[in-house]
Amino acid sequence: MSRPMSIPLPIETTRLHIRAFVPDLDAAAMVGVYGDPEVMRLIPGGALPSLDAVRAELEKHAQAQVGRGFSYWALVERTTGAVIGDVGFGIFEPTGDIELGYTLARTYWGHGYATEAASACLAAGRAHLSVPRIVAVADAQNEASMRVARRIGLRRVGNVTVHRRQHVMFATASSGR
Repeated sequence: MSRPMSIPLPIETTRLHIRAFVPDLDAAAMVGVYGDPEVMRLIPGGALPSLDAVRAELEKHAQAQVGRGFSYWALVERTTGAVIGDVGFGIFEPTGDIELGYTLARTYWGHGYATEAASACLAAGRAHLSVPRIVAVADAQNEASMRVARRIGLRRVGNVTVHRRQHVMFATASSGR
C-alpha cells in the first residue's frame, strides 16, 4: 500500500512555524519577499509588481495545498509571528520530480532560517511523499541556495537549463529514502 501524497501541517522547528498560506492575511508580508527585486533576481519571472499579484500567487499555493496535499507554505518566525518567506514543494516540470524550494525576505538572509526550514520540509517530504527522489534546483549563480541544498544532505546530480539560464540540480538518493 503506497503512502498518501500529503504532508501534514504545521511543521515546527526550533525557530520556525511552517503553515499553509492564508492569502488575505499573508499577502502584505509577502510583498516584502515576492516584490523585492533583489530577492527575486534569480527567480523566473522576477519580482511581482503589486499586492494583488502577490495575493494571486498565494492563492495558487493555497489551491495546490488543497489539490495535491503539498505546496509552498508560509514560513513564520516563531518569536515574532512574522511571515518571513516561503518554503515547501512544487513540481519541477522538466522532470516531474517533487521540488523543494525556499525564498526568504532579505532581512532574514544569513541567519540559518533557509537551512532550518528546508531541512524540516525535506524530512516531512521523505516521511509523507511516496516518490523516488526529491530535488532542489538552484540558479548556478545562487551560491547561498546551493549551500542550503548541500547542508541538508542533497547531492548535486547535474546541471539543467531552465528559463534560458543554467541551474544546478540536487537530489535525495533515489534508493532507500
